[in-house]
Amino acid sequence: MNHIAPVPKSQTSRFDVLVDGRRLVEHFVGRRGAHPSLIFALGYSSQVLSQLLGKSPSALESGRVPILVCEECGDIACGALAARILRKEGSIVWSDWAQENGYEPARAVDWPIHPNDFEFELSDYESVLFSASRSA
Repeated sequence: MNHIAPVPKSQTSRFDVLVDGRRLVEHFVGRRGAHPSLIFALGYSSQVLSQLLGKSPSALESGRVPILVCEECGDIACGALAARILRKEGSIVWSDWAQENGYEPARAVDWPIHPNDFEFELSDYESVLFSASRSA
């Protein structure tokens, strides 16, 4: 199982998350070591929490849920990294990552290094998201 923890951004009221001790965005690495200019989606939309919990469907045609969105405005039209969220007994799985913008078909992730699946223990995951959503 992977571990998730919220980390408040010092410059804004938005939250980022750590997965296995690293910011989620750091799991995506470009050819020269760069990371996407994206931030965790929680806090930009009231629908995101329910989608991240796997309790409501995504608004995206692909069924994926935006997880990392534009750090400036949170709009997926700027480009987002999205994953399928599967709620299983006792865990939540993020899988099948893609680049999405909400108006074109999903594209394969073009970051040379990127995660495959993350699986989180359900009670820890829910606790982190609920705590972060109250603070957002």
